[in-house]
Amino acid sequence: ILVNIVFQVMHMIEIKKLSGTVAYAANSYLVTVGSECAIIDPSAPFSPEYLEGKHLKYILLTHGHFDHFLEIDSWVNSTEAKVIISKKDRPALKDPHANCYALFLYKNDGYYGEANEVCEGDKLELGDEVITVSEFPGHTQGSVVYTIGKQAFVGDVAFAGGGYGRFDLPGGDMHALVRSLRRIISLDGDTVLHPGHGEKTTIYEYRKHIQI
Repeated sequence: ILVNIVFQVMHMIEIKKLSGTVAYAANSYLVTVGSECAIIDPSAPFSPEYLEGKHLKYILLTHGHFDHFLEIDSWVNSTEAKVIISKKDRPALKDPHANCYALFLYKNDGYYGEANEVCEGDKLELGDEVITVSEFPGHTQGSVVYTIGKQAFVGDVAFAGGGYGRFDLPGGDMHALVRSLRRIISLDGDTVLHPGHGEKTTIYEYRKHIQI
């Protein structure tokens, strides 16, 4: 009897942290699975070398503050990727007060192109993996976390060392943020947190320092 065994090849999740070139720039993360990529919070300018023949499928925004989409136009103009943001934060992209361009840079600016809305529980396919969208309000009303495998891209919800995002900016809510942080620390301990600023950490390490 001849038995044919088919092995399913699961692609590794590759994560590259990109650095912005201007003040206030947030961390940008290029996530690759197989031949497909997503850029999370495009504050670093686009460069063709980042893709190396890969297909950029998504431009994912964790929330609507300007420092997380400083270079969005360079990515949109150079690729056919879909811009993704939460339904609640989408209006902030065009509002210089809500996106804090006016507050920090005294500029009447924003992103005025097309954007697709996501909500709690939505799923986005990337290669043979799935990105799950979860709403974690508090820093802004529409802050979301994108999770793929054990990798969580948390924007400004949480930072290494027990830190967390400001709640005194447009869209902020202290009580909502506390609820979000309690939800964060309920995740599996080996989940890796990739924040919008600073270095990555794990839920296990974050629990040691957070005080809520």
